[in-house]
Amino acid sequence: MSAPELVIFDLYGTLIRFGVQNHPYRKVMQWARQQGRPPHPEDARTIMTLPGEAADVFSRMGIDIPDHMLRQLISEIEQEIESLTLFDDVIPVLRRLDSYGISMAICSNLAQPYGIVVDKLLSDFHFIKCLSYEVGYVKPEREMYEWIARHSGVAPSQSMFVGDTVHADYEGPKEFGFRARHLVREGPQLKNEVIGDLADILSDFH
Repeated sequence: MSAPELVIFDLYGTLIRFGVQNHPYRKVMQWARQQGRPPHPEDARTIMTLPGEAADVFSRMGIDIPDHMLRQLISEIEQEIESLTLFDDVIPVLRRLDSYGISMAICSNLAQPYGIVVDKLLSDFHFIKCLSYEVGYVKPEREMYEWIARHSGVAPSQSMFVGDTVHADYEGPKEFGFRARHLVREGPQLKNEVIGDLADILSDFH
């Protein structure tokens, strides 16, 4: 089998790790429930597919946050973003792929404030960016994978998806037609196509 022409990375848990996790969106949703707003099955998807700052997104969901809670929300998001770092294997692997002339993409489910990390920590590399709040879909929705295939111009069979979430980053991509590797950084790698380090994907390019 020929080497992939495109490698698609999940972002959080794959390339980026949190030093601090405050779960600020979850706290607001818990508060809203206490105020009488019942949770909706689409809440998480809505948060990750609506563009805008947190207060704007919540307002469009019918949740008006008190000023003190909004200040806390913003502060906790900023604290999380400040704590973000790359996993140790990321830069060496990206440099190697870059030297091979391999195209790279990022495909991530996330709220808009967390998208800044791509420019903050990965500005040395060029990525096709498929971010849920920009494209209006979330993994494992088929439209998310179609967006990547369309904008990259690379056939799914010549693309490899790499991520740490089984359904969104491995099973969904495989069903669509991508090659895929499930990244398990901690714990046994008991199945084929499961890797414990990003460097393991480099064997596909020898």
